[in-house]
Amino acid sequence: MSDAEWAIIGVVVGGALTGLFSYALQMRQFAHTKEMFLLRHQSREVVKGLLLDMLSHESFTDRSYAALKRPIGGYTDESIRQLLHEVGARRLERADGTEWWYLMSRGEERLAKRANQ
Repeated sequence: MSDAEWAIIGVVVGGALTGLFSYALQMRQFAHTKEMFLLRHQSREVVKGLLLDMLSHESFTDRSYAALKRPIGGYTDESIRQLLHEVGARRLERADGTEWWYLMSRGEERLAKRANQ
């Protein structure tokens, strides 16, 4: 083989190896960034899971804000309301002035339950 052919092979192999190493490092950096994000926001995710569990309970389609707030500590009322919106909940106010929440995905179930009462 001539020197030119060896030079082309070297450039191709070098470029391929550089690309592979760069890809591997980017994937590692992405995994690390994702893990750090999840660790920083772990408590929010736990609270969102708790709210979702409470609002998904088979016996209750609606929950009062007081009942939803009771097991959650360390969050302001506005933060809890924001988390409720993030899990897909909708707020309503009853005639007595109390605040109630339900999952939008359970809207039809909620209406059917109200019609049967």
